[in-house]
Amino acid sequence: MEPLNRTQASASREFSFRGAPPGDGHGWLIGGQPYSPSRIDARPRLGDVEIWRFVADLHHPIHLHLVSFRILSRGGREPGPFDGGLKDTVDLRPGEAVEVIAPVDDYRGRYMFHCHNAEHEDMGMMATFETT
Repeated sequence: MEPLNRTQASASREFSFRGAPPGDGHGWLIGGQPYSPSRIDARPRLGDVEIWRFVADLHHPIHLHLVSFRILSRGGREPGPFDGGLKDTVDLRPGEAVEVIAPVDDYRGRYMFHCHNAEHEDMGMMATFETT
């Protein structure tokens, strides 16, 4: 895959990865929402290029199923030395924001994105996107 640039993106989305407020009972949240298998959090179209911005409260390695992406920025600056090449997971440090650019070009259907920390994933830090 050739490197993509911002002008090729048809949409931008932002997802925050945070713990639920104390006493909330939901564990970990994406975009302020607990996981629901019936909710679709993004609907990219097959063939589109999208920019997704991930924001973290704590350490969260974010994994997208069936999408390869490149890192555009980390903390508002150029990507770091280990950010080159195609990725399916990006490591977010506490308080960090990372922008990725991805062509949605493989298959239609429903797929997950989630934190790859097992305890966060087990406590609902997952979301669904549907390629239409």
